[in-house]
Amino acid sequence: MAAAAAPPMPTPEATIDPAVAAATVGTTSIGVPPGTIIPIPEGINKGLSSAKNATMIQTLGMPRDSIDSKCRGVTNSPLKQLIVTRDVGPFRVTGVRVAVESLARVMVEVKKHEPSTVASLGSVGMLCVRFIKGTKKLSNHSWGCAIDISIDGRLDGLPKSERRDGKTLAGLAAMAPFFHAEGWYWGVGFSKFEDGMHFEVADETIRKWHADGTLGKRAGKRKLMPSNLSIGDNGAEVAALQRALAEQGFDIIPDGDFGPITHGIVMDFQAEEGLVPDGIVGATTKKALGL
Repeated sequence: MAAAAAPPMPTPEATIDPAVAAATVGTTSIGVPPGTIIPIPEGINKGLSSAKNATMIQTLGMPRDSIDSKCRGVTNSPLKQLIVTRDVGPFRVTGVRVAVESLARVMVEVKKHEPSTVASLGSVGMLCVRFIKGTKKLSNHSWGCAIDISIDGRLDGLPKSERRDGKTLAGLAAMAPFFHAEGWYWGVGFSKFEDGMHFEVADETIRKWHADGTLGKRAGKRKLMPSNLSIGDNGAEVAALQRALAEQGFDIIPDGDFGPITHGIVMDFQAEEGLVPDGIVGATTKKALGL
């Protein structure tokens, strides 16, 4: 997927921290320094969704057999053979080769269009096999397909109070269009919390790389099932599903979390429509809901 020039970003009303602004040289295309706190822009992640664990496992396999909350390395194939360490401009990363190459292209565009942002960038890593804290769901860092980026040493999303404030750092917002052009999903769109520092290769991009052989011959031979929604999923896709169910008359809150209640309501809808009531939202159920 070739990188493209960034679409114009909106210029939101900003809250400038004088200490941060003084420490930051230059401004972003948004018109404020990279470390400035701004509202999260509208229209992010269009056409992209967070990569599902099922998609990652089907394409690249389990990264290792023993996994817990601690950050560990990759031990299993085919993923192990795809891991590389390279300089991508402002920092050095370790991850899946094609994702690292994609990230390098993003950074070329950021350097070209957002020089003040590049000067402020840091990273706390790309590859880290672990569960997401407090869950048994693997972080997409586990496959080396995600990156956490700091601005002037600051990580958006830490402390926890920032994870529901509707705000992010201007430098991250300025970079987001370049990540989007390469098919990366921005973590501010997560339904459970706003993870502004986090960018990951989108589910749609992983599927494209699998289909065109970019992930290698061994990964390309692995069977990849259609992209369905099921219990445990979360994000904008789930929220859209919940809104569609609400329009059908079901009492459901579109919180973006596919939990037991959403699962039960999906089964109820499927049964009413004469579909297999398995609680999995595939192509047939999506069509019945107008999705």
